[in-house]
Amino acid sequence: MGFRAVNGQFSIKWFIFCVIFVIFLVLYTPIWSDDNNPRMRSQTYPGFANPTPGENLANAPKVKDHKYFVHTSKCMIPYIDPFSEGAMKQYSPRTFIPCSNDSELVSTLYDVNLKRYVLHINEPVAHKLLNSTDKQFNCFYREILHGQEAETYDTLAPSKYFSQDYVVPLHVDGMLLDCETAEVPPVKIQKDAYMFIQYQEKQPAVKPRKERAPPPRKPSVIMYGIDTLSRINLRRTMPVVYEFLKGPGWYEMQGYNKVGDNSFPNIFAIVSGYSPEKAKEHVCDTDKKGCLDEIPMIWKYFKNASYLTAYAEDESGSNTFSYLKPGFTKKPTDYYFRPFLRALESKMDNYNCPDCRMTYCYGRRLANSYIYDYCRQFMQRYVEERPIFGMFWSNHFSHDDYFMPSAMQHKILGDLLDYEKDGSLEHTIMIFFADHGVRYGNILSLPEGYLEERLPMMFIYLPPWFRKQYPEYTAALDLNQHRLSSNFDLHNTLKHIIEMGGTPDGPKLPISYDCPTCQSLFYPIAENRTCPEAGIADHWCTCEPYKPIRSLDWSERIAPRVIEQMNEYFVLKNLSHLCSNLSLNYIHNTEIKTGLEITWDDELPELETAIYRTKFKVKQNSADFQATVVFNNITEAVKVNVESISRTNSYAEDSTCINDKIAKLYCICFSDLKS
Repeated sequence: MGFRAVNGQFSIKWFIFCVIFVIFLVLYTPIWSDDNNPRMRSQTYPGFANPTPGENLANAPKVKDHKYFVHTSKCMIPYIDPFSEGAMKQYSPRTFIPCSNDSELVSTLYDVNLKRYVLHINEPVAHKLLNSTDKQFNCFYREILHGQEAETYDTLAPSKYFSQDYVVPLHVDGMLLDCETAEVPPVKIQKDAYMFIQYQEKQPAVKPRKERAPPPRKPSVIMYGIDTLSRINLRRTMPVVYEFLKGPGWYEMQGYNKVGDNSFPNIFAIVSGYSPEKAKEHVCDTDKKGCLDEIPMIWKYFKNASYLTAYAEDESGSNTFSYLKPGFTKKPTDYYFRPFLRALESKMDNYNCPDCRMTYCYGRRLANSYIYDYCRQFMQRYVEERPIFGMFWSNHFSHDDYFMPSAMQHKILGDLLDYEKDGSLEHTIMIFFADHGVRYGNILSLPEGYLEERLPMMFIYLPPWFRKQYPEYTAALDLNQHRLSSNFDLHNTLKHIIEMGGTPDGPKLPISYDCPTCQSLFYPIAENRTCPEAGIADHWCTCEPYKPIRSLDWSERIAPRVIEQMNEYFVLKNLSHLCSNLSLNYIHNTEIKTGLEITWDDELPELETAIYRTKFKVKQNSADFQATVVFNNITEAVKVNVESISRTNSYAEDSTCINDKIAKLYCICFSDLKS
């Protein structure tokens, strides 16, 4: 009896030891390696960047650190639980609201033999809408005609009657459609709108005098964007989409950090490689009419590489290049959606979602349905026979309500599944991304609020053939998922894709002007990369922690000095006659940048000059701001770029007296002052 007890104790101790040993092996052993592949062991990459000296790409640790999005020697971006207690106290899932419960009376079909669109009238739907099988009805369409300038449509052509399975003429790119009873006066049955990617025959290439080896296969590139969606909020509000994006071939850039405040500087960095400020210095002022036509946008490079190009957004008022901007005077891409959007806005019944300023429905359909149908047609028509590039961007459901994506997740998943079902993803590098996270609202009051704002989602899909043909690029992208990256890196990646389809001795495209140390994501990012090396300013950088200051009286003097500089900014911009001087109401918090070597438990060092982040409220309209500053606690000198200060609550009703896109963040108009 005694022997059995001793033996049992020994067995339990041995079992516990084995469990601990197994856990140690799992946690501290790389889960993949390729020591037997000499090519992978010694591989280096010419061009934008090479691995850190001594770093073996194949043997780079792949164990996921669930405490961090990025955990390197120079950057630690903490992982945030999207379902934390604080977040869930605020989170309220939204209910999907359909634009119409009626079935589609007229469907558009594509005849692959004719290579033409066909209008098919669904008779059973007509009988249901008319509540009769005998009533006669007629259907008409009006062609949407382009205007003289790229941003407008000119007018609508006269109504044209059509009958069953009408073949749409090739010159018709968009139409408004009406069906009505044949009685007098007629009664409307249904109104709708359709846009078409009309097929264009590819011009035969001129045969070279000398026979050459066929060029490498060119991947198509589709950029599928959603405004104001952080990787944290994606996990919270669209879990079914997130699960899809964890599938084979998808790579999440968990160190992707925005470089500017709102949509324009972040998207502009991707498509041009410039910040608006540098573009103004070296190319032209994006606030001036005609400038956006001169900027070397990425679609111009794709066009020069024989790609067909397309660009579409679903909201006219907050369009990336037209919100308080002059837009384009020339059609920027082969297929450009904005003229059709303007027709939808002026001729269709428009509806907003609750608490949203943007249009939720154009007629019977969701605003973003038009955009992603346009994207699907673009891929269906061309992706199997020639390379294409397109950017398709949705603002309407996510910009004003950061929990509204929860109502749209099945719609977005359906789009992605449709592209997959069509076989389009077999030919396409797809970039599923956002510009930034939530920029104002209660969620920013959470301790992790600054990460919600600064870490947009970024997923890149590589088709199987690409992964097989370019294993070194695939391995680099895989590694880079947990390294710091930025919009400028994505710009360089797009140019790298263009170069892949060229000849080996072809010219190299210029890298991002604003960030000469940025690179393609198909090359390994250095383990010790910093925010300045990625083109990310201190105010937006999420790599180094900040620690709250509660005991030092001088820290309360930072916010008033920032406000002084904001008031001086109004004078310099000649806005002081329109914008009220700001005065401090109270300080939410002040934090000091500690550096990675200091833990939360360490005492704060005695520093004369340091970097601080201060969040404060002003008396004028209770506006909230957050600023990152260099502050000397002896001289009280403050160094801050006013135009990088974040406005953390809505400014929609505070700055109606000015149209300056940046100054609107800080200006409280005299005419908009509230008591």
